[in-house]
Amino acid sequence: MKQAITGTIILALFIAVVNLYPRYQKKYEPPLRLHRLPPTLALEIMSVGNKELMAEIIFYNTEFYFGEKVGWREETPELRRLYDALNKATDLDPYNIDCYYFAQGALSWVKPAIPYLNRLLEKGLKHRTWDWYLPFFLSANYYFQLKQPVKAAEYLKLASRLNPRSSLFATLTARMFYEGNETEAGIAYLRSLIKDTQNPLLRKRLAKRLKALEAIRYLELALEKYESKYKQKAKSLGDLVKAGLIESIPPDPYGGKFYLTKDGKVYTTSKLAEGWQKKKNDPDKN
Repeated sequence: MKQAITGTIILALFIAVVNLYPRYQKKYEPPLRLHRLPPTLALEIMSVGNKELMAEIIFYNTEFYFGEKVGWREETPELRRLYDALNKATDLDPYNIDCYYFAQGALSWVKPAIPYLNRLLEKGLKHRTWDWYLPFFLSANYYFQLKQPVKAAEYLKLASRLNPRSSLFATLTARMFYEGNETEAGIAYLRSLIKDTQNPLLRKRLAKRLKALEAIRYLELALEKYESKYKQKAKSLGDLVKAGLIESIPPDPYGGKFYLTKDGKVYTTSKLAEGWQKKKNDPDKN
């Protein structure tokens, strides 16, 4: 009986503490703040030769602060201070992996912050020359946020070189060149990779993407000839056949069909993706 009463009292105290402490904390505990840091030189002096430790302290303070502010949805002065803190932490220790990865997760969804984030990642790339994640992050930022596929392709090309086991990087790089109206650059890149790779499976995948881009470039050149000859743009790829500029529309090696978009770009129903027909017909994918 005594054990039951004791257990009830303990449970009641636990429930009371769980419910009352957050109110007490909110009322009396000051909110976590991200203070403006002094210049990097001052931080170096304050570290007394322990720059790596000082960088880690700054990082953890920044991470805890961001965790409290997880509801952010737009650029704020706090976000600028967050960047400033991570920038100074990496000035102290440019090899600090946590700062770069955290910066990508914290800032990549705020478009105005992307130029600052990219500057931070480029700093890391100068020191962490083996880390393929950094050029991969830069590629994603340029492609999805800044809408610069050619610039994105250059960074993804570097990520592919640092992580040669991934065929995805190589094929995506060529696609980004194509989407940036640099199809010939994508073709040249794929040809160099095919020449150097020793992996037969990777060579096969790259050759397939190369064949697709060569077909696209063939159609692009025909479109340029059509516009030069008729002083107007073709309305469809069929116009190229009718004009005698090509014998027929080449097949898409991925099984799709090439067509002309409203803005005059050659595209394909396969989107240059493997297994696109299966995904299209799979009700769970729709």
